[in-house]
Amino acid sequence: MNKLQKRRFLAVNGIFAFTAFMLEWTGISLNMYVYADSFHNIFNVPIAIIAFWIVIGHTSWVVYKRFGWIAGLLTGIIIDLPFEFLAFYLGWWTWIPGWGPAIFFNAPIPNFAVYLNVSLGSILIYKYVVKSKL
Repeated sequence: MNKLQKRRFLAVNGIFAFTAFMLEWTGISLNMYVYADSFHNIFNVPIAIIAFWIVIGHTSWVVYKRFGWIAGLLTGIIIDLPFEFLAFYLGWWTWIPGWGPAIFFNAPIPNFAVYLNVSLGSILIYKYVVKSKL
């Protein structure tokens, strides 16, 4: 990886991490959900969740490049589904009722809209950063 590629990779990770932190912190502040106390966190946002968003962002880009827009956009939702199931049974996080109808192990519909937008945003960020002269 050359110097330009490293800078672009760091820029993308920084954008993903900042966005993940801000959106998660907002969700927690609005009492949409709570995380288990067992996670290491920054202002109640688990570091593992920020890493999860970064993985989804990179994966969305790779899937988009290989299979196109629809697959790329659905990547975040597809990755999140098994984690919603595990979180429900293992108590990793708990959704607080009232933020939309729950459709999958207490996860409300807006959660899946967020992951659709995470994938979209990730693809658009990658497109911009790849074209930029960072």
